[in-house]
Amino acid sequence: MMEANALKQPSPVSLLTTRRRSAMALALTGFAFIQAIRQLRLGPTESDWFLVVPLLHGWLPLAMNILIYLYFCWLAFWLIRGTAGRERLFMVGWFVGILLRPLKILGPQWAMATKHIGAFGLAVALLAVVALLLEPPVVRESGGPN
Repeated sequence: MMEANALKQPSPVSLLTTRRRSAMALALTGFAFIQAIRQLRLGPTESDWFLVVPLLHGWLPLAMNILIYLYFCWLAFWLIRGTAGRERLFMVGWFVGILLRPLKILGPQWAMATKHIGAFGLAVALLAVVALLLEPPVVRESGGPN
């Protein structure tokens, strides 16, 4: 019975498999982290919506932002669930700031706290990708599974 459950669960996917991918993730995470630190120094911003369309008002931009947020929640769930180890820590670090973003809209008093949490999450993601970049490469045999 235990073997049947083990076979049904998918194995974790490795997204940052090469040094090139890890270096690109490091550059992108470093840039996002610098932007998060700059946002901490600037203070409150005009809008914290994902999509700001100045010509549209009312329920349509609200519905579009809710759909984008639900997509990010779905994406975060599957990417975090599908990875393991340091890559999972990298994904959690990236998505913590994104998923807490609506709290800024619902409660303006939470804006600075969510910005700090998002910056901390990006710092964790930055450290995780540096650890992935510094670990020795995994050598796989070309013979396939036996």
